[in-house]
Amino acid sequence: MSRDAFNPSNSENTSDLSDTISDAKDRASGLASKLKDKASQVTSTVSDTVGRQRDNVAGGLDRLASTIHEKAGSLPGGQKATNAANNLAEGMESTASYLREHDLKDLGDSMAGVYRKYPVQSLLSTVAIGFLVGRALRK
Repeated sequence: MSRDAFNPSNSENTSDLSDTISDAKDRASGLASKLKDKASQVTSTVSDTVGRQRDNVAGGLDRLASTIHEKAGSLPGGQKATNAANNLAEGMESTASYLREHDLKDLGDSMAGVYRKYPVQSLLSTVAIGFLVGRALRK
């Protein structure tokens, strides 16, 4: 092998190296662009899916609230039970309205605010919900 195999002062070697570096930069730029486009598509798909599910949940809450309002008068326990059922139904309607009016970011910000304001209660609620979901799935 000659001493001139790779000589930085050799303009041919420098040109080849520059071309290789340029090609690598172009490929990296193209790959980054493709990844950015794919991430944008995934984000859009997830956002659309969450939006549809949010609307489905809001509709379900409204239907359930309507059913509770209809049946509240026939609950045993008198006026106290009727009032409690109607208050529960109104809370469901309010939640459904909130879900329709706010996007995913707003929901996340609201939850973060609740977790910061009531950390112990939030943790206990999360554990309780997890426990109940786990029991329901086990059966």
